[in-house]
Amino acid sequence: MANRFPQTIAEKVLSRQNRAGAAVRAGEMIDADIDGLLVVMYQFFRNAFKKIGFVDGPPTVWDPARVYLMSEHVQPPPTVLEAYTNLYARRDAERLGLEHFIDSEPGVCHQMMLDHGFVRPGELIVGCDSHTISYGGINAVSTGIGTNEAAYAWSFGQLYFTVPETIKIVLHGEPKNHPFGKDIILYLAGRYGETFAQGRALEFTGPLAEKMDIATRLTIADHAVEVGAKFGVFEADAKTLEYVRARTDAPFEPVAADPGAAYAEVIEIDCDEIGFQVAKPYRFDNVVPVGETAGVRIDQARLGSCANGRFEDIEIAARMLAGRKVAPGVRFYISPASMGVYRQCVEAGLVAVLLEAGAQVLEPGCSICQSPGIVLNEEVCITATTRNYRGRFGGSQTADAQIYLAGPATVTASAIEGCITDPTEYLQ
Repeated sequence: MANRFPQTIAEKVLSRQNRAGAAVRAGEMIDADIDGLLVVMYQFFRNAFKKIGFVDGPPTVWDPARVYLMSEHVQPPPTVLEAYTNLYARRDAERLGLEHFIDSEPGVCHQMMLDHGFVRPGELIVGCDSHTISYGGINAVSTGIGTNEAAYAWSFGQLYFTVPETIKIVLHGEPKNHPFGKDIILYLAGRYGETFAQGRALEFTGPLAEKMDIATRLTIADHAVEVGAKFGVFEADAKTLEYVRARTDAPFEPVAADPGAAYAEVIEIDCDEIGFQVAKPYRFDNVVPVGETAGVRIDQARLGSCANGRFEDIEIAARMLAGRKVAPGVRFYISPASMGVYRQCVEAGLVAVLLEAGAQVLEPGCSICQSPGIVLNEEVCITATTRNYRGRFGGSQTADAQIYLAGPATVTASAIEGCITDPTEYLQ
């Protein structure tokens, strides 16, 4: 299929997958073949089939090699209900011959998708979790979907899409000596609001984007959903190809935007002027420079999740904590995003440093982003995870707990000082 007009990355990938075989523009509605489907939280997914009469679960699967089923949100299962959910997933995976069922490996599904090479540049991937969008960090066009949509994709390997408009984000500046992706995306949210990209694709480019490591790109792409985006994607480069080829030998075709592609908006950001950012309770876009929250006492600090649970995030925490201690009265929870990341941290000696400093290293998984380690109404937490809405770390009974979002360096400095702290002096 030859494109007859300049296209964005999202337009190109959706054109490639369009079942009608035609090149498409923003605003068009298409049926598209997907390249892969991620399924987690299986009880909700299975219920979609039960509602239409399939009480024993999905009767068929579109492609056993391109459905990725994981038990990760509840691994190991903390309740009888969730244990049964995993049992049903195990049985259905065996009955249908799924080739990629991850059952006994704890971790965050999105990092495991990357670790196992299940996602590749230029692919159209959907999943039962909003942060499926994160694969845009390696040039995939990916998005979260609901369980009914997932049931359809599971059965037929296709979905209905409206081709989104694209906002081009041009990033200028130089890389930092610490993970800085969270500060960039928080700044964007604070300046433009958490719905500024509603239903649109974000295409990250510019001199700084080219210099970023993959971990930073993944953090930014992961949080594109927090500003309403359908997709958040970077162009592929040599770093991308090296990262992906180290994990899979499957073929792939990266996608780049065409010169002259039509954008709904172009936003240019001088990232050297941003500094450390903090999102105050209870919104992702309630953002201020760290200095405006400095001195706020904390009870808990967290580092992990699909946003900030990679080796680079944990390495900066260990570097800052070396020879220091977590402040008395502060619980500092750190969770690697996958067993692969955990292994890296052990082999690099990071875990020993963290334990010596008084941090608590948890098993890989999504628990760092949910309720275990509950933050009470009287308490304050600063976290390098994904969200800070009311009750995020304890449910409705803890709706008044104060949750601040920040990058790994800010969270670590705050854990050392016992209050929200600008980490600059720890990074000298």
